[in-house]
Amino acid sequence: MKKHLSLFLFCAFFAEPCLAQEAPPSYPARDITLAEAFRLALARSEDLAGKGEAVTFYEARIDELQSNLRPRAAFGVSQKWQDASSPSDDPSSSSPTSQRLAAVNVHHSLFNGLRDIIAVKAAQSQTAAARLAYERARQLLYQDVASAYLNLLAIHDELDIRRKQIEITGKLISELSSREKIGRSRPSEVLAAQAQLAQNQAALAVATGQERVFQWTFRFLTGLDMDARPAVLEPPAPAKISEYLIRAHSRADVEQARRTLEYAGLFTNYQKNQKLPTADFDGNYYLTRPDGAARHVYWDATFSVSLPLYLGGSADAQVAEAQSNRRSAELALSLALRQAELDVRSAQDNLLSSLYMTAALAKALAAAQANEKAQEADYRYGLVTNLDVLTAQTASQNTMLQLSNAKVAAQAAKIRLEVAAGGPGN
Repeated sequence: MKKHLSLFLFCAFFAEPCLAQEAPPSYPARDITLAEAFRLALARSEDLAGKGEAVTFYEARIDELQSNLRPRAAFGVSQKWQDASSPSDDPSSSSPTSQRLAAVNVHHSLFNGLRDIIAVKAAQSQTAAARLAYERARQLLYQDVASAYLNLLAIHDELDIRRKQIEITGKLISELSSREKIGRSRPSEVLAAQAQLAQNQAALAVATGQERVFQWTFRFLTGLDMDARPAVLEPPAPAKISEYLIRAHSRADVEQARRTLEYAGLFTNYQKNQKLPTADFDGNYYLTRPDGAARHVYWDATFSVSLPLYLGGSADAQVAEAQSNRRSAELALSLALRQAELDVRSAQDNLLSSLYMTAALAKALAAAQANEKAQEADYRYGLVTNLDVLTAQTASQNTMLQLSNAKVAAQAAKIRLEVAAGGPGN
């Protein structure tokens, strides 16, 4: 009766899982390092390429504004037809019915309240800000790639541990089944081990599904057309927070905020200078002129000065707007500095916490593995039950999983710390 009951419970536990847990499909994979993954992501990222185009746009804008500082020359031709003048006693008073004008014109803005020069400097500040935005996006892309890389490392470690759990539990079930036949083990011991095996198989299935999600995320970032096998990274070490704080005060997004503030100040001056006088020069050289008194005048030149007296209040309003934008830029810079410091301090604390946890879990794993061996030895002498051995094995494997996760968390914290300070090598 006991044997029939055991067979029934065995089928209940394993009939459905065995049907559902077919061998997962295999995918082509390749070894990859974090540095290579980042290089691939740099070439693949549309967002980064878009920020690069923004830099190109502002560089072209500088060239456009610098052209306003140089004189302009144009060649013009005009042909005019008109009705003949009415008859008159004085033939010289009649106008020609056809008038042609051909001339070369040169125009140069001599003084524009320095607005053209200020506009060039402001565009240079915008270009610098765009370059810094590109650099910060590059750093954040590195963090995203590293996170996806570490997710793969962690899940691969988990898969190895889960498979080892299933292997160990399977061997224990075989041994218990043999001992049950000769009456040295109870059916409940076999069932407990089978239940643990089913739980381990379920955990393996969950981890397998997570691995596929992580692989697709990694493919998305890098553009790979196959799975990746990430190489193990060097263990991180503690670092002096003072050095990272100094670097963070000049990281790309903080410098971008400084360039934006610089642009806002220049734009304020640009608007203020609307009230300054302007001076222009125009010169013409005539190749063809209509018949008349000026027919033999081949060139002329004009120098003009204009002083704005009243602009309807628009200049004051535009200055007020520019000053408000400048104050906003000052606040944005203050926020960027405080955010950079917060990022460094939080990442540093996470790193130290993860390193402490890794050290503690390494000791816990050594103790758990020693306890597992001791329980197995006592079980062979009949001093403990199978449940004691199973509990010791589960504790050992779970501690191994926690240690693996703690190591990956320490790696992630170190990378976040580097990015918070302006990127690796900055």
